[in-house]
Amino acid sequence: MNQIMKKVVILLLISGLVLVTPHAFATAGGFRGGGNRSTRTGGNFGGGNTNSHYNNTGSNSYTSNSRTSRMGSRYNRGRIWKWLIVFAGLGFYFIRNRVKLPFKKRGYFQEKTLNDSALSAEIEAIFLQVQDAWDKQDLRTLSESYGDNLYEKHEKILQKMSDKGQINHTRSVVLDGITRYKEVKNNQFEVDLYFVAIDYLVSVNSGQIIAGNTQERRAFKQRWTFSGQKGALRVEKMKEFKI
Repeated sequence: MNQIMKKVVILLLISGLVLVTPHAFATAGGFRGGGNRSTRTGGNFGGGNTNSHYNNTGSNSYTSNSRTSRMGSRYNRGRIWKWLIVFAGLGFYFIRNRVKLPFKKRGYFQEKTLNDSALSAEIEAIFLQVQDAWDKQDLRTLSESYGDNLYEKHEKILQKMSDKGQINHTRSVVLDGITRYKEVKNNQFEVDLYFVAIDYLVSVNSGQIIAGNTQERRAFKQRWTFSGQKGALRVEKMKEFKI
């Protein structure tokens, strides 16, 4: 059995479990806490009050009223819709994996594809200066390299963390990739940056780590938008991507 058929079988088995198991939507211990929908997953799931009656005519036949019939009809329609959603999901899965769509998750690139070495060096220098200034919680030295809106936005973020007694450190930064150079409107261009860094949030008062890791680098992908001419670039936007 090839890899595609294996994926089909696995997805169909998972879909079947979801459709058959009435409590499957109540994820135990998941991001919903496993208890937000407890009123939907008790012993009365599906209900038992159908106002049905037993027709004691000697034929031992069970007769349901119209309400039960309507419930059965709605249940069947519900199952049809679930199967349609499953097949639509399967179709989307194979289209996404066989065709390189823009939203498909990309890997981590360790290459610098800009043909202009001077521009690549300037981007890297600004990038490292930004990371160092962020680690020190002081962006003043970067006022010439920041666009006004981005500078104000990041200053607000740093101030909020300071008010909470927190510092976000970015250390041991290595810029591995600069790819996807693209010119955009208003004399701007954007590039994708791939880098690794030790990134963590720490409490100033206690010294305890709130989030992140102080020992291991994690990988990042960001899209930075620059304005201005070579030799006097300014960062206008930063967009984070999940990798």
